[in-house]
Amino acid sequence: MNTYIHQTNQRVRIRSDYIRLNPENVSRLIAKLGKINAIQRVTHKRHAGSVAIQFDSNELDSKSLLDILDSNGWLQSDGRPSFIENAVVSGTKTFARGMVGLGLTRLVGPSVSRVIMSL
Repeated sequence: MNTYIHQTNQRVRIRSDYIRLNPENVSRLIAKLGKINAIQRVTHKRHAGSVAIQFDSNELDSKSLLDILDSNGWLQSDGRPSFIENAVVSGTKTFARGMVGLGLTRLVGPSVSRVIMSL
């Protein structure tokens, strides 16, 4: 899973592998964040690897909050491609193969193109 960050003036939502795979560490930091007056609410969806944090933008900005989360490893990903990335790569290969096959069929005829494409 790639790290996903969505932020507005008063809310930050992070989804990452670190959050999903390290629930104890995440829970400890959530408890610490809960003691900060500027943070109004923290929602942790453990199985989704997601945390949403609402805060008072007059007292805390999203960049400072993201810096805290990054220093605790929350923005780490495992480097494996996501489902969407795999689908795009697979779709691109299929499309390219189809275009090459179509070009060969028009260039050398259907029977020769089938032999070439089967190699």
